[in-house]
Amino acid sequence: MISASAQASLIGSLPVDSLAGASVLAVGRVESVHAGAFLPAQKGRPASTRHCTAVLRLFRSMPHLKAIRIQLDYYSSNGQIDGLPMYPSLEAGKSYVFPLSAEGNRWKLSPEEGWGLVVPAIETEPAGAAPSSKRGFIIREIMNTLLGGSYADLYRVSTYMQFRPAAELNDEIMAALLAELPPGDRRWLDLSTALLASVGIPRRKLDELVSGEGPKEISPFAPAQMAARTLREVPESQRRDGIVRNMLQFSAIHEWGTAATLVPEFKDDPLLLDLLPRYLERSQKGALVTAYWLVNNGQTALLDLTLDTALRSLTDKNADSSELLAASRLLLGHGTGQQFERYLKVLRDSKLHDIGRYRQLWEVAWEEKSQRVVPILAVLLDDERRAAVGDSVRFCDFAGALLQTFSREKFGFQDWNKMSLPERNAAVARARAWMNNATP
Repeated sequence: MISASAQASLIGSLPVDSLAGASVLAVGRVESVHAGAFLPAQKGRPASTRHCTAVLRLFRSMPHLKAIRIQLDYYSSNGQIDGLPMYPSLEAGKSYVFPLSAEGNRWKLSPEEGWGLVVPAIETEPAGAAPSSKRGFIIREIMNTLLGGSYADLYRVSTYMQFRPAAELNDEIMAALLAELPPGDRRWLDLSTALLASVGIPRRKLDELVSGEGPKEISPFAPAQMAARTLREVPESQRRDGIVRNMLQFSAIHEWGTAATLVPEFKDDPLLLDLLPRYLERSQKGALVTAYWLVNNGQTALLDLTLDTALRSLTDKNADSSELLAASRLLLGHGTGQQFERYLKVLRDSKLHDIGRYRQLWEVAWEEKSQRVVPILAVLLDDERRAAVGDSVRFCDFAGALLQTFSREKFGFQDWNKMSLPERNAAVARARAWMNNATP
């Protein structure tokens, strides 16, 4: 996630009114997604853009559609413009509010691009009278999700609000929440932590956030300001402990948000240090990343357990890239010699049997400054396979270039686009010669 101070100059989101201008608004569950071929590169469009088709199961719409299922043609991309994706990445099994327009017997999104193009929703029918406007339809669906959805649904709405100016929806949502939830209701805490987990960095301290005192608000976006208002509805005596408990309980939902919220402000909190070991011992997603950031911020009370968890993660098939990177950083920076050797063994085994994990485990070499980088690069330096499909750069090229930077020797590596294969081979040979002399 980029810092909040950088966000204001980079990011704009589609106003709700622009979605309300669509011919039809429909709430539907994505039943399947078919991803087509990547589109040719074009100025103003991410290179990873592709045409996709989704089958939607509809639950309600405005105006009413008779169809139960429709086919949606849309563009999707993992790439970004100005820090945010231009096109949605629809997830099978999830429900959204879709702004639609018809093309024959098929449908497309209207508008077709922009941040916040689809709104998180749930299948359950909202209570109360039908809205009189399309904007009202969208607001009603947001409130339906906040009041009737799971914690994961709350977080989906929080990320939808992430780069939205607080002035656009904050007051409407808060007024509706205050009308439905009494002070102290459990939902206030869940809303607060889901919102806090989507706030960028840097961020205000908790007391400053709630009181509105201290330095000027760092983030101009809705989650920070809305979290301040929802937290005021949580009894002060329950606030800090409630945040710690929720952040750990739901770390699998908002891994980054848990770490960013608890570290560094809560890094010495007794409750955090008491509860986190339980999550580490059962390898809950997000716990290791939080523990890594605790260590990185000087809290080493749980270091031994954190290193044990890092070693388990190396061979855990369910560990994701952020957990593997945290594990690698921990073992390189804080592991014993024996623990680091176990990391190298897993790296060598992955090189032969699991290229995906191999790619993830050596990423740490890009940023580490210690001598332990050298044996990592030694594993890659004889690997002449291409590092990525469709790319001519090999693992040995990356290793040689990183070794050139680390050793401050001149092997001949420069911009890949300026190097022919014979030139890269010569540079790799010089890197290998240096490695042979440097390795006992």
